[in-house]
Amino acid sequence: MSDYFPRDLQLQILKRLPLNSLLKSRTVCKYWNSLITSNDFISAHLKFTQSIIHNGTQSLFIRYFDRTHKIEQYITLKYDETFGSHFSNIELQHASKTGYFRVVGYCDGVVCLSDDLFDSMHMVILWNPSIRKSVRVSIPNYEQTWLGFGVCPITHDPKVIRIMYLNDSSIPPLAEVLSVTSSAWRKPFGSNHNHNHNHNHLRKAIRISWSQVCFNGVIHWVACDKQIEERIRCLIVSFDLVREAFDEMPLPDDLSCQHISNLSISNRKGDLTMLEYDMEKGKECCGVWVMKEYGVMGSWRKLYFIRLPGMLRKAVGFRMNGDMVLALKNHELVFVDFAGNVKSFGIYANIRSFFVGSYMESLILINQMDQ
Repeated sequence: MSDYFPRDLQLQILKRLPLNSLLKSRTVCKYWNSLITSNDFISAHLKFTQSIIHNGTQSLFIRYFDRTHKIEQYITLKYDETFGSHFSNIELQHASKTGYFRVVGYCDGVVCLSDDLFDSMHMVILWNPSIRKSVRVSIPNYEQTWLGFGVCPITHDPKVIRIMYLNDSSIPPLAEVLSVTSSAWRKPFGSNHNHNHNHNHLRKAIRISWSQVCFNGVIHWVACDKQIEERIRCLIVSFDLVREAFDEMPLPDDLSCQHISNLSISNRKGDLTMLEYDMEKGKECCGVWVMKEYGVMGSWRKLYFIRLPGMLRKAVGFRMNGDMVLALKNHELVFVDFAGNVKSFGIYANIRSFFVGSYMESLILINQMDQ
């Protein structure tokens, strides 16, 4: 039947199919299987899916640890204006040795999981829930290893970067990158560039945190610099997944002077976002700052504060309309609407286990063998 339709038309039709139908279409003929698993089609399907999400059609991807049944839960939650909730459970074939995984990052439908929340890491798992594909990545054991994760916007190849702090404080942190297609750790491309800017490596005074987000094809971490003006100041450290080079982004004074534990980084409605906490007992609140023009220092704006004295524990993420998703001290997952109303998801779990992201169906990892 495919011979009756021009190939360009076939591509346009196929990329609009629901993902389950698209996967079944691989069995129709060898050409369709080859087309659907090609890099060009994976890219076209991803761009189409992203355009649907930007037009307001969204599901949330939620992870939490069910303390009653002692299991890690992954669900998708459809979103509409009345918040009619339709939960779908997704089973992960891997189990954490310590209770539940740490979500390193989530990008283009792929989630990176590490088992280092309560112990030393030995491997991470890259998992695409929409096609039930997962790949395990071995991590050579270092005592002080920090991870970053994102998907290259050009090749759509998932990449894991590990940053290793050595006991010798005079030596800058070491960095290595692994892409799924290469399956081998190597130095970033930027490490081979001989110029004076800080693309070659992280400065030895920089310490990054676990808080990271992949945005615009760049991984961003909250970090602190111990050598600026003889005092610790916070900043954003970034890693470009195309150039594989590091960079630094300063923060407004109100944020840079904060303790690093009071800051986290996120993405809100397509803007790079910083969350500023005040966890003084009885005054718990969270401020939301956004960078309205990416890369422009002067475009940082403080949008609003969420004040929930005695209740707030941490911000978990955002819904598509900008509502903040929060974990409360009673272990409840809630969101706060524009009017300041607190509404519950009806989920109670371990606070550290909560993760919320915008669920995206993609074909990334489709050509990988399950591991």
